[in-house]
Amino acid sequence: MSTAMAGGRRAGSERRRQRVKSAIVQATCIGTAISVSGIARQAGVDRAFLYRHRDLLALIRAAEREPHGPPSSAGPPVSLASLQPTSPTLRPATPASWHRSAD
Repeated sequence: MSTAMAGGRRAGSERRRQRVKSAIVQATCIGTAISVSGIARQAGVDRAFLYRHRDLLALIRAAEREPHGPPSSAGPPVSLASLQPTSPTLRPATPASWHRSAD
């Protein structure tokens, strides 16, 4: 293989690597499901390319484990404790209170 051909292969491989990295970032930011097949499809590479480049595969696996998606603007997360009534008059209904007659 000539030097020019080897250089061209390296440059092509580097361009594909960059497309894979960009696809991972984009999928993480917009909240789409991350998988090897999905990233390969989005980057326009074969899955075999990803399996040959274990560092890229490791990036995909790490992104699969991380929460992803756009930041929530809905406010703080809701916990079960925050949904519990705080007023003493607001109690959960009990079977005995179900049968009381209205006065």
